[in-house]
Amino acid sequence: MHKILSALSVIFFVLLQHSLKAQDFYTTSGTSVSISANNVFHVNGLTLTPSSSFSLDDISITKNSSINNVVGTSATAASRFYLFSGNTNAYSGAIKMDYEDGELNGLSESSLEVNIYSGSGWSNITSLTVDVNNNYVSSNSISGSSLREIGLASSTTPLPVTWLDFTATKQRKDVFLEWSTAQEINTLDFVVQHSIDGQSFVNLNVQPAALNSNIVETYEYLHTSPFWGPNYYRILQRDVDGEFSYSDVRYVHFLNENSMGDISINGNPIKGNLLHLIVNQEQDVSLYNTVGQFYWKKHLSTGLHSIDVHELPKGTYFLHTNTTTQKFIK
Repeated sequence: MHKILSALSVIFFVLLQHSLKAQDFYTTSGTSVSISANNVFHVNGLTLTPSSSFSLDDISITKNSSINNVVGTSATAASRFYLFSGNTNAYSGAIKMDYEDGELNGLSESSLEVNIYSGSGWSNITSLTVDVNNNYVSSNSISGSSLREIGLASSTTPLPVTWLDFTATKQRKDVFLEWSTAQEINTLDFVVQHSIDGQSFVNLNVQPAALNSNIVETYEYLHTSPFWGPNYYRILQRDVDGEFSYSDVRYVHFLNENSMGDISINGNPIKGNLLHLIVNQEQDVSLYNTVGQFYWKKHLSTGLHSIDVHELPKGTYFLHTNTTTQKFIK
């Protein structure tokens, strides 16, 4: 069903249909909401005044305290963001955004500017008004930009790296990592990090960044010594001023001759006194030596387990499940 609504009727629709979350804006599938030129549309501290007719087709708008479309630290932006559920059509006109003093994260009010994420990168819009008494920032210089997310940042410290993509791909016994950015501001370098449990990461490689860029930048690294079993990767991005951000985490799993489907050993012979055991399905695992002496039986859940075996003398041992037997050497 299609509805052409004025700004006032849109607000009435939102309040009527979504009284429990009346400050957010929702439309149902197949609904078109059109805001006529120079009409005012307001939702939860965000005001749009388009200079030409603007549609919100199947679009929801929600206010959040953290950023969604870029990985960065809250010190570079106010803790208020308006997220659109999809890219809008081209918007031209004015944007007014309210804020509270407690959302500023140390930013100077006089330097605040509206920042727009259009789907490929962030851009800051020169402010028309910064009202420090009534706590709002407005700009009327938006021209032909799709709206996906709106925030506030300082004109001297705009929003940082915009991540486009990060992939980790098996290449025989190696892992090829590739990542790209749509925008970089004062970026120092990228640190490739690796983990076998997804929690504790170590540095593999450091690559210089572009420093400042508004074009797509692509980086790559080949990890030639991944672990047998699970491998987790992420990219740490560091700025020249000490700020930093992380990419998403990527996962690659390798099986070797020590893998028998339902369990596998990460490192054989084992190093130190920890047996790193990968369990692919929840089950009982029993430990014996080469003469059949029983040591213990454990019920292990799916995932990575680090088991203390300091009490075992050096030698060869067997792990038994209901379906397989696995040999390891200490």
